[in-house]
Amino acid sequence: MSATRIVIVEDEELLRFGTTLHLKSFGYDVVGNFSSGEEAIKKIADLKPDVILMDIELAGEMNGIETAQMIKENYDVPLIYLSVHSDEDTIKKAKKTSPFRYMNKPFHDEELKFTIEMAVKSHQMEHRLLEEIKNYQEILYNLPGIVYTTFSDYKDLNICNDMFKDVTGFNFAELQHDNGHFLLPLILEEDREKLEHALENSIKGKPISCDYQIKNKNGEIRKLKEIIKPINKEEKVFYHGIIFDISEN
Repeated sequence: MSATRIVIVEDEELLRFGTTLHLKSFGYDVVGNFSSGEEAIKKIADLKPDVILMDIELAGEMNGIETAQMIKENYDVPLIYLSVHSDEDTIKKAKKTSPFRYMNKPFHDEELKFTIEMAVKSHQMEHRLLEEIKNYQEILYNLPGIVYTTFSDYKDLNICNDMFKDVTGFNFAELQHDNGHFLLPLILEEDREKLEHALENSIKGKPISCDYQIKNKNGEIRKLKEIIKPINKEEKVFYHGIIFDISEN
């Protein structure tokens, strides 16, 4: 694995280079150290750091908080403040830039090392999670059926893809109603009791699969298969569901 790349933004030269030496002794790659925010911002894109260590008081016209804000708006890099300021107003302003941590000087080297490691790991985990969510969303949108999530009373219904109109012929807003399953206005009367019975079992925590028929917007009878996975959540049953059109033509 390549060494963690670090940029230091600190106006005190002695502290800046002292911190650089300590970090290098830990095996980090200090790719840049700057006394002003203006210098740092110009170089961030080329240096591609994994972590930025930022002081509050800097040389130049920008302070550390202003510098951090500009960096956050343009780059995805975890940032750690290192500052002698511990007053509530400064910390409140710093928090608005969403740093990984605000550390007061003086600090122990081991504490700084631990904070850097956690910042890098947290950032990597966040990226992996976002990638997994992106992949999951792509799968949902490519499934050939209506994918939804909701509570068992069908309140706060969330349709997760764009298949509703393909299956029913309607826009979702055209079928909104206040009671029961969201396809209830389309389900043939002889199949409603079967679906209601299946939903009663799902409330008991049992996964279900139920076939029923609807009349779509064009008046065609379509056969659907609904699969529901119930999840108990805060004394309610939460549904993950998918509805396929299994008509023969």
